[in-house]
Amino acid sequence: MNKPMRSQHSDTRRSGFTLVELLVVITIIAAIAGLTIPAIGVVMKTVRTKAMRAEMSNIEGGIDSYYTKYGDYPPDFSTWNIVKRHYLKIFPDIAQSELDLLYRLCDVRIDNDNTSSPPQMTPNPQSIAWDPTAMDRSEVLVWSLGGFSADPQYPFTGPGGPLVVIPNTANPAPDDPQYYEYNPTRNAPEVNFAPDRLSIANYDPSLGARSYTNRNMSNDEAMYSTGNADVFPSYVLRDGGAPTVYFDARTYNSFVTTGAGDQFNGYARLVEGEWDSIRPVYSTTANNPPASPPYGSRFAASQGWQFVNPQTYQVLSPGLDGLFSDRGDFDGGRPDDTAPAYFLTDGRMIVLEPSAQQPTGPLPPSGTGLEDIRVQKFDVTGLPIPSLRASQNPFRDNLANFLDQGTFYDALE
Repeated sequence: MNKPMRSQHSDTRRSGFTLVELLVVITIIAAIAGLTIPAIGVVMKTVRTKAMRAEMSNIEGGIDSYYTKYGDYPPDFSTWNIVKRHYLKIFPDIAQSELDLLYRLCDVRIDNDNTSSPPQMTPNPQSIAWDPTAMDRSEVLVWSLGGFSADPQYPFTGPGGPLVVIPNTANPAPDDPQYYEYNPTRNAPEVNFAPDRLSIANYDPSLGARSYTNRNMSNDEAMYSTGNADVFPSYVLRDGGAPTVYFDARTYNSFVTTGAGDQFNGYARLVEGEWDSIRPVYSTTANNPPASPPYGSRFAASQGWQFVNPQTYQVLSPGLDGLFSDRGDFDGGRPDDTAPAYFLTDGRMIVLEPSAQQPTGPLPPSGTGLEDIRVQKFDVTGLPIPSLRASQNPFRDNLANFLDQGTFYDALE
């Protein structure tokens, strides 16, 4: 007997994608990723910039708190007379030894040099020249906002002050700079600086007892090749970048005359053998031309335009690239060997050329003004001499306390 045959057909279901379908899915994912990854990058860049701006606002708040407490803004240490007058005002009972110590720490002599003539410990400290870069425009922020001692006579070296005698030093002179180190535990700071972003080289016990060469001190001079180590640390908003700097309105255009010429107020450091520098920023408001042109001097030319915040201060910080600017002077080299160069807030550049006759217009010999017309919107790529990453226009992403938001380049939009 024949049995009916069961159907040999049964439902079959695919267990995966075909190769074509898989390729389509991969293509779609890649397209989405291509759109998303740049967007994420932009978002992360914005977040980092906002975080840096928030910290800059904290520093600005610290400066304003300092003003409320003392009735004066901190000096930027470019001129001793203003520094001295400031501390006599806010600490009327300050001991003379405190002022002498501060001067010796900021003169042109190495702190432990007692063989030069005159030696560091000459009875008259001011017989040695003041160095406007000894406490530079970045270090002054930490010095001024980190807190002073409550001792009215010894605000610098008293308990909780910025300086402390190196332990086990036998009877040091109170104004001898070689016997002091930075004090990381200061009293009542206006700003609580993150310790890991201060340029401090701490005492190393493996090298023996504390000494002039092995103490708590700054290490930014070694990092940036800008001089001898001192006790004044600086502060960065972002690891690996240039430090935040401060300029006092009283000395925006101050200068000292050196062997290389007039050295105008600014900050500079070496990066990979190139100069990274910054100066106070001018507004877009020009002053009247000189009554008897030309200007005749760089200082006179510096009054051709009005600075931003002419009665208070400027705080500036590099952006995410960690760089300030490749132009501190006309030739882009050392920032003190030719006429100083400055940015205006709209991205133009002026140069302090004594032969100029008015603030506006091209520089001589093609014109009679102070403007380097090759620079527009902070774009320095048209300048003939290659300098520090010029193609990236590092000034564009800098931050400032007087910008409402974002960077200098954002402010142009």
